[in-house]
Amino acid sequence: MKRFLALAIIAVGMSFPLHAQEHSSRPPNTPSNTPAPSNTTDSGSWVKFTSENGRFSVLMPEIPPEKTETVDSSHGPYTTHLFVVKDTTSVYLIGWVDYDPSFNFNRQAELEANRDNFVKGISATLTSSKATVIDGYSAIEFTADTADRTFKSRVFMVGRRPYQLVIGSPKGMDDTASVERFFNSFKVSK
Repeated sequence: MKRFLALAIIAVGMSFPLHAQEHSSRPPNTPSNTPAPSNTTDSGSWVKFTSENGRFSVLMPEIPPEKTETVDSSHGPYTTHLFVVKDTTSVYLIGWVDYDPSFNFNRQAELEANRDNFVKGISATLTSSKATVIDGYSAIEFTADTADRTFKSRVFMVGRRPYQLVIGSPKGMDDTASVERFFNSFKVSK
């Protein structure tokens, strides 16, 4: 299969113009008189977004909308879930895939394939990559550059479910604080 989130993330369009957005805890296009979701805002005005279906929580600049796609494959259907938030400079993505229970895959090969497909799909150059364990889960952290952007990503395997977090910022921008805040806030519930 070797495609999971990378193709879904690429489909969202990584060569996008970033526009200023209202940063609220309301989903986009929600009337201002609609109560905000029951997620909480941290001291830096980011929102703690919790996905019950995804079994995770993460801090993001605002509540992201969900995009879901189910694809039939020779290994059975799989469903990709993707959340994207853009601010004035950066884009934040998190997603996961639910595979057909009968599909067997090599966990490390799946992590590597997602990294490679993502890098290829945005026509980037891989500048760093390392296998690691984060919170007890197998993971790959990598950085890739395009002509004008730097993308930093973590791909996790939690049971049979791969998760991918990505932050893309203008090349040369010091986004260390945002990357650490985003990545370190990601928690999987059991």
